[in-house]
Amino acid sequence: MRLSHLIPPSLLALLPYSLASPHSQSVFSPHGDALSVTLVDELSKDPDYSTLLGLLQRARLIPTLNRLNGSTFFAPTNDAIHRHATLSRLVSLRGDNVNEQLRQELFYHLLNYTVALPEDHNVLVTKTLHFPHGHSEPPCRDPPPSPPWLPIPGGSLGGEPQRLRVATRSGQVYVGVDTFGKGGAHVVKGPVDAGNGLLLGIDRILAVPPSLATVVTTHPSTSYFHRILTPAVTNRLNETAELTLFVPVDSAWNALHPIERLYLESEFATNDLVRIFEMHAVVQHGVKWSESFNPAINLTTLDGRQLNVVTTSDNVLISDADLVEPDIYASNGVLHTISSLLIPEGALQLTPEKFLLTLNCTNFISMIHSVNLTHLINDTDAKYTILAPQDDVISAYGDEELPKRGSEDLKRLLKYHFLPGRWTPKTLKDGLLIETKLDEPGLGGNPQVLEASISRHRERQAQAVPPISFGGASTIGDPIEVNNTVIYFISRPLFPPGNSLQVALPTLNFSSFLAAIFSANLADTIKLSPRTTLLVPHNDAFKRVGLLVSAHLLSASATADLESVVLHHVVDDVVYARGLQNSTARTYPTLEGSDLHVEHTKGGSISLTPSGGWAGLSSQLTPMNLLSETGAVHELSDIFIPRSVHLTVGKLAKAAKGTTMTNLIIKAGMEWVLNGTAPPVDSPWGQSGISGTGWTLLCPSDDAFKKVNLTRLYSDKASMQLIVGQHLLDTPKFVDPSGMPNNNQPMRFRDSDVYETLISPESNYRDVAFREVEGDQVVVGIKNARGTGGKTDWAKVTGWGRATTGGGTGGVIQIDRLLIPYEPPLWIEYGAPVVVAIFGILAIGLFFMGVRKIWRMDRTEATDPSEQAATGKTRTKAPVSAAAENAKSFIAGGFGGICAVLVGHPFDLTKTRLQTASPGTYTGGLDVLRRTLARDGPTGLYRGVVPPLLGVTPIFALSFWAYDASKRLILGFTPNRSDPALSTGELALAGFLSAVPTTLVTAPVERAKVLLQVQGQGGSSTQYKGVFDVIGHLYKEGGIRSIYRGTFATFARDGPGSAAYFAAYEVTKKALTPADASSSDLNIGQVILAGGTAGVAMWAIAIPPDVLKSRLQSAPTGTYSGIVDCARKTIAVDGVRALWKGFGPAMARAFPANAATFLGVEASHSAPSTSPKKKLRVYSRTLSASEIAKNAKSFDIWCSYQGCEEVAFSDLPGDFKVYVDSVFSTRGYLPAEWVDKSTSSAEFVAFLTRAYEECPHLFSKTSSAERNCRLLDEMKNVFLAWERLQRMRSESKDRVSEADFVSNVYESLRSSALRESTYKAKWPIGLPQPLHHSQIRTETLRILNAKSVVPDCAVFVPERDIRKLSLAADSAFKQLRRSKLTGSAARGEVSFACQSTPCVQLPRTPGFQFVSSFWEDKKPVHSMLEDAYRQNRMATAAAARHMHSLHIKAPIFGLIWSDGCVRAHVDWCASKGQEPPGDDGKGEESHVHEWNLDSPASIIEVFLLIKNIDHWTVNGFINCIEEGIVIWWTRY
Repeated sequence: MRLSHLIPPSLLALLPYSLASPHSQSVFSPHGDALSVTLVDELSKDPDYSTLLGLLQRARLIPTLNRLNGSTFFAPTNDAIHRHATLSRLVSLRGDNVNEQLRQELFYHLLNYTVALPEDHNVLVTKTLHFPHGHSEPPCRDPPPSPPWLPIPGGSLGGEPQRLRVATRSGQVYVGVDTFGKGGAHVVKGPVDAGNGLLLGIDRILAVPPSLATVVTTHPSTSYFHRILTPAVTNRLNETAELTLFVPVDSAWNALHPIERLYLESEFATNDLVRIFEMHAVVQHGVKWSESFNPAINLTTLDGRQLNVVTTSDNVLISDADLVEPDIYASNGVLHTISSLLIPEGALQLTPEKFLLTLNCTNFISMIHSVNLTHLINDTDAKYTILAPQDDVISAYGDEELPKRGSEDLKRLLKYHFLPGRWTPKTLKDGLLIETKLDEPGLGGNPQVLEASISRHRERQAQAVPPISFGGASTIGDPIEVNNTVIYFISRPLFPPGNSLQVALPTLNFSSFLAAIFSANLADTIKLSPRTTLLVPHNDAFKRVGLLVSAHLLSASATADLESVVLHHVVDDVVYARGLQNSTARTYPTLEGSDLHVEHTKGGSISLTPSGGWAGLSSQLTPMNLLSETGAVHELSDIFIPRSVHLTVGKLAKAAKGTTMTNLIIKAGMEWVLNGTAPPVDSPWGQSGISGTGWTLLCPSDDAFKKVNLTRLYSDKASMQLIVGQHLLDTPKFVDPSGMPNNNQPMRFRDSDVYETLISPESNYRDVAFREVEGDQVVVGIKNARGTGGKTDWAKVTGWGRATTGGGTGGVIQIDRLLIPYEPPLWIEYGAPVVVAIFGILAIGLFFMGVRKIWRMDRTEATDPSEQAATGKTRTKAPVSAAAENAKSFIAGGFGGICAVLVGHPFDLTKTRLQTASPGTYTGGLDVLRRTLARDGPTGLYRGVVPPLLGVTPIFALSFWAYDASKRLILGFTPNRSDPALSTGELALAGFLSAVPTTLVTAPVERAKVLLQVQGQGGSSTQYKGVFDVIGHLYKEGGIRSIYRGTFATFARDGPGSAAYFAAYEVTKKALTPADASSSDLNIGQVILAGGTAGVAMWAIAIPPDVLKSRLQSAPTGTYSGIVDCARKTIAVDGVRALWKGFGPAMARAFPANAATFLGVEASHSAPSTSPKKKLRVYSRTLSASEIAKNAKSFDIWCSYQGCEEVAFSDLPGDFKVYVDSVFSTRGYLPAEWVDKSTSSAEFVAFLTRAYEECPHLFSKTSSAERNCRLLDEMKNVFLAWERLQRMRSESKDRVSEADFVSNVYESLRSSALRESTYKAKWPIGLPQPLHHSQIRTETLRILNAKSVVPDCAVFVPERDIRKLSLAADSAFKQLRRSKLTGSAARGEVSFACQSTPCVQLPRTPGFQFVSSFWEDKKPVHSMLEDAYRQNRMATAAAARHMHSLHIKAPIFGLIWSDGCVRAHVDWCASKGQEPPGDDGKGEESHVHEWNLDSPASIIEVFLLIKNIDHWTVNGFINCIEEGIVIWWTRY
């Protein structure tokens, strides 16, 4: 019998599998008999496999184990089986006839070949005898179709058995590991060779791989894929065989937008999830294990896409994704995890509709479908911002609150929720209007807009998204940005705006204007007019417009006027808030036919000005952006009156129920008042010069005439005119608007306001005054009326209205009583002026008595105690004290100012009225004079004269004082000036600076003067009684700021004006002064010419700022925001020529007024004094030290009064001669060997050789060169200076420049020679007072009053070397300062502080300062060397006097450098009995201490002389100082 006949057919099916296995062993023995030792035997021997044997018997697999040849069995121990839940249950329960599940579990532990265990860290993939099958029917007790020990081939893996991995880790074998060799069951027994196979005991059951659905559920890196699985996809994962699945790991899904992931997790993503599954699944013949990927393979997914799988050296790419974990086994396929999604761009088509459905907006989507607007939510390319209410928001609205589904109204509502474009929070701005998809017919087919509000306060900056609202609906949560769509969730549905009236109606503050619209029957017109903007005045505007204006407009006879007013508030265009805020100036048409002009104020608000109505009327616009279906609605602060509406006094009087008063005006022949026209030329009022049209009528109501006998009154025309004239107020041209919103009164009637009436010129008791009483009630009465009991001279104000005629000024004030003109008794009319005149005369007399007393004052001042101690003499300064001089300057300036005011005020009044009057008021300056004289008489030319008279004394005193102080300041900042006289530019600068303090007084005086000057012009009323009344009103109005209004404009006028003023005066005086005379000797005519020229020069440039100043100071509050705004408006209204208004009167005033000013100043300065003590005439300017030095005669005068004398060198005192010889001695200073040996370059040796030849005594053979290394370096520096001098000599044909000489020679020698002492450049030294004053002439006094000299260099004793004399607690300085030798108390201490130093500036720390030497280089101001020598003598004499005052005996050395030459001299101060202070200079027996630096020996001698002075300063000089001070202190 053949073997094949003995093997069942089912077993034959396994033969190909066994032949294809990696081992060449058969499944069964080729012999029909079982092997002698089998796996079953080995299992039976080990009791640890007893439970496993039982399972094998139940599964009928014992024959299988006996017949296998060369197999491997991973046998679980008893403990492993009991720990496994499934097998434990199978052991305890009675199974079915087949025990299929148990058999498959055990087959998964069997291999049909013997494996070689892998090396460490390697993973071995094996094939088991487990062939996964799906259970087509439940188990039964029928016998199996084939022997139970045979495995059933085929299965869900395409005929392939299930795989099992074996790995070795750290020498230990693990079975059932993952791709990376992790996990698995640990081999704890064996291996045992059982004859027919290898037996390995493991510590746990090997779990059979489940289906792909279960694998996806349990694998840790595919949790998100499991989360989004739908039942349909799960079924396919369970039922599809030979399935290769590429699943993205959890992190790969982060590539999707969070909202896209949220959508995939929702119930609406079923179809898209099936597509995603099919994009990642492959079903082909056989499972695609990872070994099939090498080197490359193309796979087709279930949706037909191609996956390109490429294996590289370090990675496997699945299209664009990396293979993360391959070969995760499953019963029906294999799972590979990848790093990214295999979804092509745009494949999913995630539309806004899908997102909205995901985000709980199903009702919103349902409504969109009902009106066929699905294209708005399904277009992924279009950019939209969707304002979506969620389901809970829509459910809060009932069916009646929202339009019906499918209706056109619902379609409009839904379109209003879609905004074209992506409007993210970053692109939104607060108040931004965004177009929607709703096209509005009322907007001309243009899109309706929606306002966005966003709060970006600092405290909200920490929030990711600030609070946002659209159309008043707040957003909920953060916006969602997906692709081209931005979604905001709103708190309520957005309803499209209604018509303008519907939009304005909820605002209660608009009720008055809305009532006017309905009253004028204009509701339909406004509703239906397309592309319009409604400007609604709030209710308070009707109060400010006046009761009489409102009553007139609402009357039956004024319907046309009311229609014009209403339509004037409807702009014929759509104007949103942003357009109003961004446009600087623009004009808009209205439905009424006239225009509105938009401007921006300085504070940032928006102002609207109508084309007609009242003068100066403007309204503040509040952009509200109340959107309507035809445009927008904004709020106004005031009502506009168009130019087509004429509000006359007659119309307003009728509205005031003043029929009787109207008849009275007509019968009096004054109809022109009611019509708003000027009086006829042939009427009495026209002939008197009255030409104005703006009148305010105090209109008593008809009830006020109940007790008046009208019959008698009508018969007396004069009485009627008198009564009407008492009720007619001349309205000022400028009506105070009090800022926006306007108070549109016909005239201001605040407390204490006073106005002239038509009959005011006839009597002082015709003006009327307003008073505020309790309860905000205003009364008006005849000013100063007494004795009537208040029955006929006052009345309550019950209403008012402003007329539009007469330039928009004037109107009607309704009162409740008739005012009867008042006639005062004589004692009341003239008593008060007489008393005031008497007191005024007495005050003026007392003032001039005080002036005379000050003028006669005389003072003397004693010499400082320090000077008295030094000289033993008493000095008398000037005959008049500084205080008296200041008082005289004050009085002189005031007297000059008074002269200027008295002469120039009529001209100034003319100028001011021309500058402030409206165009056409005057024809010129003569017209102003004519009208002023006609109205007020000659005294009218001096209206407003009191403020300048009161302020002129401090103004002119400050001006002249500040001018002198500024000149001194300029001189102080230029100490090295060549000419002490100020240049014209410097005089102008001093004049400009003088205007700074003067403006503080001038500004309020000018403010009061201007207000007083302009009242009464152009027929205006007299509002102020005087200067104090003006100041009081201004302070009540705006405080100090109101009083000082126009300060900057005043300075802009006075700064440049004063610069030209003083400069022109000084230049003119200088030009008029003869060469041999003083400017103080000018005659009266010359002073007048100089002063007049100064005034003309000032006003030639001061007129434009003066015009702006006058307008700023006279205009009502709020008219101008500043000088720039005033200039802009003035030029815009009147042109550039307006800036030169008043030029003629100003020029006419400039010459006489300012000539009078300077004439008064000069006359008061030169006024004779009766004091018998006057001895000297004080000149205005003192000569400087430089000027004295340039004039030999002046220097001789200075020396004679200082007691200075030039003597021979041999006259030096014996003790001084020792000091001087030591300083001038240069013998044997240099080593002689420097000449013989090469110490440096050949040029340097030649220099020393030449010096040796010229002056051998400089060198010494005993002086060692090695010990003088430092001196050698210094000599080299001297050589370099000498070389530079020679080079300059050769390069310059003329004389060497002093600047080059100083920088190249003088500075080089000084800086290297002065090492121990301290030197200071340009340090001012105080000059001493003259020793006697007998018979001093005026010119001499100018010389003797020189205060300081500024030497080029001063050599000081270092502070450290005299610290013990100044700073110690018991130092000589502190004790002398407190002693009786220097005076007493603080005066003595201050005097000694000045005495302790020769310098002008005191040291920071009080103490001594001493100077041993002064140097001078010849400056350009010195015409010769002698000038510098004389100036140096003044400095050395001052130091010698200083030393003498401190009882110090020491010489002072002086050096003069010029043109390559150096001259030296010595000064000292002789004691009593000695020769007077002298200088060794030009005596017959004297040696001339002078060197020419072209000589090497001379330049070396000069250098050594400087070194000797340096050494003397810190040694011998200090010894002299200490000795003298100690002797002085000890002696006294």
